[in-house]
Amino acid sequence: MNYFWLDKHLNQWDTAIKLDHKPQAVMLSGMKGAGKAELLRQVIADLICRQTSSGHCGTCQNCVLNKQGHHPDVHLVAPEKNIVKVKMIRELTDFFTSTPHCSDYKIAVINEADQMNVAAANALLKILEEPPSRGILFLVTDSKHQLMPTIKSRCISLDLVITSNEKKQLKQWIKAELNSLYIEVNQVDDRLIEEALTLSDYAPKITLNILQENRLDELKFWLDGLYDVFCQDVSVSEVAKKILEGGDVNNWHLLQRYCLQLLKANFNPNQYEIYASHPLNQLIKKAPKVVHIIIKMTELIQQLMLNFNTQIKDQLLLESMLVEIKSELNPRS
Repeated sequence: MNYFWLDKHLNQWDTAIKLDHKPQAVMLSGMKGAGKAELLRQVIADLICRQTSSGHCGTCQNCVLNKQGHHPDVHLVAPEKNIVKVKMIRELTDFFTSTPHCSDYKIAVINEADQMNVAAANALLKILEEPPSRGILFLVTDSKHQLMPTIKSRCISLDLVITSNEKKQLKQWIKAELNSLYIEVNQVDDRLIEEALTLSDYAPKITLNILQENRLDELKFWLDGLYDVFCQDVSVSEVAKKILEGGDVNNWHLLQRYCLQLLKANFNPNQYEIYASHPLNQLIKKAPKVVHIIIKMTELIQQLMLNFNTQIKDQLLLESMLVEIKSELNPRS
């Protein structure tokens, strides 16, 4: 894929490397789905290759090993059950302070760095205070604000952003990518692309996934079910069963995004509104405490997703949420 909005960041990095301004710790941040992994993959490939001073050749031993994910001078850390533990950071320290095997640097990456527990964060601070001269550490995060200030202050920030002009180009990029995936673009009109972009907050990869997997249809299916409970003579248990059988409950974060966009539209009449004509939109917007209800829906959906696939039955969880939202919309019912 051609992630054109990454070019400015890659050029910035390439200029720094040519000037020999290599940071020892980099915090790579940006919203989910913007392409942080792709940007980092390119940066690491350029650092690992010893055949060229600009970019990477793709054919030398270093490039081949890196592409296969087996390079001895690259170490990746990822959370286990949503936690980066102190043991992982200690293993990273052992790797990071050793001599490079076959490249110029030891490169360590902590994915979802904001998931470090306190012990892990404190262990990382020790590395950042005295980083090895031939080591480069990358901290990747969607939630930069959740990291300790002492860690952030010791890192160079590389914030992945998509500019207003780049956002205007995303619609054509989406169409080109759908074409490359053999998806008929004439089946995905501009309105659907606009709704997917709005739902993802202009995160390109999430937008593409929404359209690829027909998630807009899934979202409408959920909205129809919610409206049936709130305004039609359909039982809560019947709708809950229908929703669980007809959609993937693990994708309910899309419903959260819908709520967020509805909230934005409530404060800004010029904000593009997803499913503006859907009766559920109209019902929520006419409610006496519209902001309270939207926030409440978002919180309940979050609780629902956290508790799915636990010992509590999914249908009971969903029924409980539907009843609570209905009581907010119809306090006298």
